[in-house]
Amino acid sequence: MFDLFASGHHPPAPQSIMEVESVLMLVERIGLPAVIIGIMCWYIFKTQQSHKEEIIRWEEKDTRGDERLIDVIKEQNKQNSITSDAVNGLSVAFKDVAKTNERLSMEIKGMAEALIANKR
Repeated sequence: MFDLFASGHHPPAPQSIMEVESVLMLVERIGLPAVIIGIMCWYIFKTQQSHKEEIIRWEEKDTRGDERLIDVIKEQNKQNSITSDAVNGLSVAFKDVAKTNERLSMEIKGMAEALIANKR
């Protein structure tokens, strides 16, 4: 009969004289209230069907968005792990350098004390 969703939620103008004649014939046979009730039931059904399809589309978009977000979080966790390992490695290296510097400073101190003792 009419495609209510071709131009939004407003019914379009009848496509042909036959549609107008069909509606008039229905009104004459079963009465205007029955035709209006039938059209409204059909409209409600189509609206519900459209709404259901829209919800399904939004759920699919949400699912795809969630999957992308999970992928981003996983990648971020990998990067955080790599950064953490690098920081831990640098911490160990700095401790080793500090120990080496401490040993070197002790040797220099010992050499300086030996030089001072030899000059006396």
